[in-house]
Amino acid sequence: MKIINKTSILLFAAFSMLSLASCDDLLNPDATQVVEDSENYQNVYDADNAIWGLYGKFAELAEHVVVLNELRADLMDVTPNATPDQVALNEHTATAENAYCDPTPFYNVILNANDMIANFNKMLAENKISRENYEPRYADVVAVRCWTYFQLAMHFKDIPYVTSPLESVQAVLNADNFPKKNIDELIPLLIGEMQALPTLSENTLSSFYGKTIQDNSKSFFLNLQFLNKRLLLGDLYLWNNQYVEAATQYKAYMNDADVSSAKTQIKNKVSGWVWAGNNEPRFQICYQRFKDQDVSSYRNMWKEIFSRNSTDVGSSANVGLQDEMIWMISYSGAANSSSPFVKLFANTGQGEYQLKPSAYAIDSLWETQVQQSNGFVFDGRGRESSFDVINGQPVVLKYLYDYYNNQSVDGNKTIHLNYDLISNPYSKPGKWFLYRAALLHLRFAEAANRAGYPRLAYALLNNGIKANYDWPRSDGSLRVDKEGVQYTSFPPVDDNTAAEPYPEPFYLDARQNDAPYTFLRSPWRDNSGIRGRAYLVSIQKPDWVVTTSDSIQWIEQSLLKEAALECGFEGQRWGDLLRISRRNANGDLNNTATFVKQYVDKKFEAAGKGNVNLTSSNLFLEMKK
Repeated sequence: MKIINKTSILLFAAFSMLSLASCDDLLNPDATQVVEDSENYQNVYDADNAIWGLYGKFAELAEHVVVLNELRADLMDVTPNATPDQVALNEHTATAENAYCDPTPFYNVILNANDMIANFNKMLAENKISRENYEPRYADVVAVRCWTYFQLAMHFKDIPYVTSPLESVQAVLNADNFPKKNIDELIPLLIGEMQALPTLSENTLSSFYGKTIQDNSKSFFLNLQFLNKRLLLGDLYLWNNQYVEAATQYKAYMNDADVSSAKTQIKNKVSGWVWAGNNEPRFQICYQRFKDQDVSSYRNMWKEIFSRNSTDVGSSANVGLQDEMIWMISYSGAANSSSPFVKLFANTGQGEYQLKPSAYAIDSLWETQVQQSNGFVFDGRGRESSFDVINGQPVVLKYLYDYYNNQSVDGNKTIHLNYDLISNPYSKPGKWFLYRAALLHLRFAEAANRAGYPRLAYALLNNGIKANYDWPRSDGSLRVDKEGVQYTSFPPVDDNTAAEPYPEPFYLDARQNDAPYTFLRSPWRDNSGIRGRAYLVSIQKPDWVVTTSDSIQWIEQSLLKEAALECGFEGQRWGDLLRISRRNANGDLNNTATFVKQYVDKKFEAAGKGNVNLTSSNLFLEMKK
């Protein structure tokens, strides 16, 4: 298959701006030209060029991935402007002729990856690339292919599994000699592919590593554009109910982030602190110290996760976007780099307002959450953050911060968007959010819970490690010197014995201490928990939770609900519902569909419609041929 260098985002054009003197003569100035294989794989810079082009094809998946994962689930609904295909997908009546059932965008990525893998192998055999340079690049491309097959597996029944180069997608869909795989068969196969990679580490040898580029007067940090292999393998293990293995990959990623960053107490830690009004909080929702009863002292920095540029690094003490965001595709708003989400979600400017937040998501999830200390009832991650009401209509806001780029900041430094004033409505910049620290914590907590550590999962979900592992003495007093407490551990056997730490990968150290005791500044000391960072009360254990098995079930359902609140609209919801339902149904397809249906029904009930006809027969879609 020929590699086409034209991309839907800033990719190829941006690559040519990197000013890599050693490969300038190898870059084709005509980004629309098809480059023949014989000319395209001569050295390591050609290999990087091909990877960059592959991500250009990958970026074209954004609409399919978000719409399939969100509209089929419970948090997103159609508007009167929705297309018939979107309505059918929402109502689970989609046929193979539905535009979203066309696998062509996915197989464009897969077949380009297959072609690249074959050519990388040929380059290695012909000594056009060293093994040191081959291994991370080969691993990158295989991982992209695995991720793409993984997405197909979540949605489609029978998936043609092809690993050899082919000339066209039609050759895949029309041939009977390619094996068809369902989700149960494909996930173990993908795990095997990932396990066989020569490396899971970040590709630091890439020409793009650590680079920042300019496009359409915007800056982009290239590292955030690329998939992380450890997190993908962790997710595959989680789907395969290999909980310790999943947690091991998640923890390895977090450990690597500590090593690569001086901000070990901030990087990917979902951290927070008390805002006094004169220092900058983390990506949290909070009130000025001693003013939490006054809504006018409200500060919402959580929404800045979606408004800040990829180049934002913060400072030594304060978070930057790179401390939260792990994987994000950026669209500059140039003619060949437009966000597909403006059309889908915006109801002003060039938006067609086809999809909206479901009434269930707004009224029964975000607007029912209770805040700490003041008891205010709303979730700051919802209103004017993940969604807002614009011209009387509920709008998915999370993807529109760059489009509504006219911002004001109130007295408490909370940003607000001006929906009536768009600098250039025809320029449609935006971002596609694929993985961030909060999602990582939710996945790690899910794995830890199922591995038998529900207290750790509770801590990550609610108010952090330190608050849940400060083991008191038998008389109720706290251990002042903090030795033996505030790290994940089993309860101490007596007042004079240190707590036994959890084994890896479940050991997290949150100890903090000052003189005259041992000085400690441990990496997890500022971890505030997912709900703690959002200034919400911790969930309370219901009466029916008695046994450890009860606790694991309760925590898992709580994590599923919290994932909606924290990561709503980010293209994770259908996968979350399907993964949890498959696990609880022990693989039974009818029971799986029943579990998913009880969530999707809530969307239709809140909209005043009848329940959806979701069964084992339409839980997975038919591919268009």
